Amino acid sequence: MKTKLLEEIHNSLLNGQKKQMVEQINNYGLYDFFEDYNTYLCNLYNESIVKHSYFLDCVSSYHRITNR
Repeated sequence: MKTKLLEEIHNSLLNGQKKQMVEQINNYGLYDFFEDYNTYLCNLYNESIVKHSYFLDCVSSYHRITNR
């Protein structure tokens, strides 16, 4: 897991820089990212609703921007 990159991607999401986030996810490696990001969120936040909200925002934003 590339924690530094995950932190940068998460910060892009928090700052509303979602197009930048998509580029970062693609550079990270799409097939590894979502599992690693879920683990990252689980380690970062105690409340499941917060983790779920960020993960859902990330996934839906990624797919909306990439039209997948």
